[in-house]
Amino acid sequence: MRPHHIKSPVQYTGLRVGLPAGAVAPALHRLAVLSNHCLPSRRPPSFGSHLPLRDVLCCQSSRSSSELNPWHQSADIPACGRNVQQQLVALGLSLVMTLSPALCAFNPATAQQLPVMDCAAATLARSAGNPDAEVSVQLEESLMQALRQIEATIDSVVTVLSNSIPGFVTASSAAGAQPDVEAESAVNLVQEVYELVADNYLDARSGGFDPQRWEQLKDQALQQPLRDSPAAYRAIREMLAKGTSDPYTRFITPEEFESMRKYDVTGVGLHLGTAEEFVRKTGLRLPPGHDESEEGIWVVGMILGSPAQTAGVEQGDQLLGIDEMQVDGQSPFQAASAISGGDAEPESILEPTVRLQVRKRNGSETALAVNRPVKKIMSPVEAYLDDRGSRKVGVIKLSGFNARAQQDVAQAVKALTKQGASEFTLDVRDNRGGLYQEGAEVAKLFLEDGATVVVTEGRGHVRNKPLLAHGPALTRAPLTVLINQQSASASEIFAGAVRDNCRAILVGKRTFGKGLIQSVYELSDGSGMVITNGKYLTPALTDIDREGIAPDFKQQPSPEAAASRLNACLVPTKASM
Repeated sequence: MRPHHIKSPVQYTGLRVGLPAGAVAPALHRLAVLSNHCLPSRRPPSFGSHLPLRDVLCCQSSRSSSELNPWHQSADIPACGRNVQQQLVALGLSLVMTLSPALCAFNPATAQQLPVMDCAAATLARSAGNPDAEVSVQLEESLMQALRQIEATIDSVVTVLSNSIPGFVTASSAAGAQPDVEAESAVNLVQEVYELVADNYLDARSGGFDPQRWEQLKDQALQQPLRDSPAAYRAIREMLAKGTSDPYTRFITPEEFESMRKYDVTGVGLHLGTAEEFVRKTGLRLPPGHDESEEGIWVVGMILGSPAQTAGVEQGDQLLGIDEMQVDGQSPFQAASAISGGDAEPESILEPTVRLQVRKRNGSETALAVNRPVKKIMSPVEAYLDDRGSRKVGVIKLSGFNARAQQDVAQAVKALTKQGASEFTLDVRDNRGGLYQEGAEVAKLFLEDGATVVVTEGRGHVRNKPLLAHGPALTRAPLTVLINQQSASASEIFAGAVRDNCRAILVGKRTFGKGLIQSVYELSDGSGMVITNGKYLTPALTDIDREGIAPDFKQQPSPEAAASRLNACLVPTKASM
């Protein structure tokens, strides 16, 4: 009988953050480890021929946990600048091209990726001296996929050698781990990943995902002598490389998973949602007497070992109050902000604990004191008043959609309004995305009650209930949004929402075109899986994946031209959705 997985998804806009900081970062890191720590020459591209693969394994680490609590985290990792991006991509290419001959001899499938390497190397060479040069979506994702294939081949080599060389020692066994316990944990990890992908993966780009093939890959992995966590990690990466064509669906180590906790909106490890979201995302039923259509805020999931879990909050609890405030009529995002203290005045001092009133699944109500960790999140907002004579424009530069984006944009709008701003420019150029929820919430600041913010689509092309704005807009002043090729993910959710609702004009260049949604699940040993499980459409039901959003103007128009464009705009009707 298959074990029940506690799914705790909070969706994000897809890790569309550039090669060094995005989905390919783990591959580049492990390839860099080969050059800097595991090869005699210690520098690319003049590698030696000897490969002490024991050292490669010792670069891994593991940690055990008795529970499985996959955690969906809604975030993109902040992007590097384009020059840094190209330098790191070039490093990856250098490593790949150096290692390719040996790897192709071991796995002929790797050879199929070499033309992509040549193309990528030529493109990067042409753009190396041009800070405005862009790496295309197709090239970037092809490189990510190629690196994933080569990484999986390296893992295969390590696995073969570790199983055939007498006395070969892995990091975990060298640390004194119990073989039987480690082996059982490794098998469980592979099984967990198989089930998570089988239950949640969306082959959004029709890459040919075959459930039967996926099961065969799992069976092949379990036939290997999985002695410890590093062995399981290698098997999992090989399964993903062979079974999925999506560069965003990937395995992350415990260290990489730990770094993603900073995107927790509540600050205490809670992921909140509506009743409908709880049922849809977890596959669980609501307690007796409740249905999906009702109002309310529910605990969709949480982080293992988080302050919320330690205090006694459980998946399936209904949130009733925060400190002395009832949550009736509030959205999950508003409640999350209140828990974190994000809605407090900047000069106020937060209490070290927050009291949560919850209703358990058995109907009982209880108050839980949750420690509120002290954390510092950098503001992604820079704002100033641009005095253009008869026009005073409030300019807001938004560099990313982290847990402070909505509150800091709102504060900037209020402050600039007090300074006399009569119109606003919101700049999301080079903003590679962030929290799915924050992208939608920033859009809501400028939309009227009932406006559609975004439409999501899951497996089987099933459209979920559209996300709507609630309450009046924070400002009705004219709005211009600046975009370019590096505006991606949450930036595109925001831009699509305000443009389709005839609330703003878009100025600049076509956006990146990242319309996929990923979720992060925590595995039983503290590692994780990032899985593509949805895609989003703009309010006009435009699928922008790999296409992007075209601007209304390439250059800043006159106020008259901007007004004319908005007057000719038609808001999509609810019936068309």
